[in-house]
Amino acid sequence: MHAVNNAVDSLFDEPPNAMRTAPPIPGLFVPPIRLPLELANDIVQQCMRLYFDGRDTNQIMLFGRTTSEHDGNMGSGLPTFLITLLHRLAELLRDHLPEQVHEMLFPPKDAPPRARQAILNLYHPGEGISPHVDLLKRFDDGIIGVSFGSGQEERLIGEHEEDGPLDRNRWDLYLEERSVLVLSEDARYNWTHGIDGRLKDFVSSGIDEQGEPEWIERGDEIEHHVQRTGDER
Repeated sequence: MHAVNNAVDSLFDEPPNAMRTAPPIPGLFVPPIRLPLELANDIVQQCMRLYFDGRDTNQIMLFGRTTSEHDGNMGSGLPTFLITLLHRLAELLRDHLPEQVHEMLFPPKDAPPRARQAILNLYHPGEGISPHVDLLKRFDDGIIGVSFGSGQEERLIGEHEEDGPLDRNRWDLYLEERSVLVLSEDARYNWTHGIDGRLKDFVSSGIDEQGEPEWIERGDEIEHHVQRTGDER
């Protein structure tokens, strides 16, 4: 089960503004796309029915194998609705990622199959997860995250000095409902990601995020991560 971090929001203790656009972390991508609403709603319903409704759990791990995006199924072992999601993500991300990153996430036709893991985390308002780097020995480069049901703030903390190339080692990023996050290279290996447990997020607004920040309440969210394991089983 994922770590839960409960907190009470206070109007007298405002957190830093969360950005709506991706910070300049190498290997981090938050494309300006959203999953189609009908597809997102179907995935939420399937996840709740199959894994969460009436069950005392907030995390599910599923395993399959990566095959080519040009293949008929792009994998085996995962439920059909998640394979459908992978196909749509391959299409939506094609024009928003460097070619080598897209091919790493969605292998070309002649690439050998690789083991793939899908993690489903259910967060209720007030819940979160401690900052972490996904297991280095278990998972390879390239992580896709998708937010379903609600948006919420993701905190990114770099493992370097603040006077380094980016001049800061913490960024707060607001991930909209149905948004997609990709972590690769430096962002995957040298930055932790986590979610503070709170009921609402303090988010920048306006053009260039110069408008008055606003509080956005959280709802129930399913966060879906897809990553490749580091061995070729």
